[in-house]
Amino acid sequence: MWRRKSRPVPGGTRAFVYALLVHVTLLALLGISLRFSAPRTEPPRVLQAVVVEEAPKRVMEPETVRVQEAPKPKAEAEAARQAELKQQQEAERRRQKEAERKKKSETAEKKKAAALEKKQAEERRKKEAETALKQQVTAEEQRRTDARAQGEIERYKGLIRQKVSRSWNIPAGYRKGSQCTVHVRLVPGGEVLSVVIVKSSGDPVFDRSVENAVYKASPLPVPDDKKLFEQFRDLEFPFNPDMDK
Repeated sequence: MWRRKSRPVPGGTRAFVYALLVHVTLLALLGISLRFSAPRTEPPRVLQAVVVEEAPKRVMEPETVRVQEAPKPKAEAEAARQAELKQQQEAERRRQKEAERKKKSETAEKKKAAALEKKQAEERRKKEAETALKQQVTAEEQRRTDARAQGEIERYKGLIRQKVSRSWNIPAGYRKGSQCTVHVRLVPGGEVLSVVIVKSSGDPVFDRSVENAVYKASPLPVPDDKKLFEQFRDLEFPFNPDMDK
């Protein structure tokens, strides 16, 4: 069947676009009008603006933070408690270990000091014993030296009396048993410097005879040892011709 082709109506498309734009514009205006002119059943309320000062921000304290934190599960809390308990126990063990170390150190120092003091005391006793022994030996040697010296002194005194007795001449009117004490000053070698009667026999003639005998016997026998000779530099001895023969 043969169809008749439609011919495009001049200006139809343009007219359609214009109509569509008009409708869209009207709908937009209608929406705006409805938005700003909605019907009101009550008189408009007056809103009073209130200025609210913003409070300063506060930093939450640790306790507040902990309160706001979500509660820990029991297992986590128990683990934390055990960890804290372990730290406390470890700190206590360290404290006890340090106290024990300090105690041992103090004990060792005391033992060391006691040992040193004991050693020093022993050394002092040993030194004192050695000193006492040396003093004893020295004293014994001195005693023996003095005894030998005294023996030598007595021996030389006897030799002197014998030589004086051999040089003595019996005076007129001599009484047997007469005795006087003389003090003689000598020089090394036995030379006589002076003779003094320090204790008279009561007979001046006898006393002068003894003085003469001492001078006549010079030099007297004296020891060569200088230390021993000091005992003869000022010599005093009794003279009895009957005993010294």
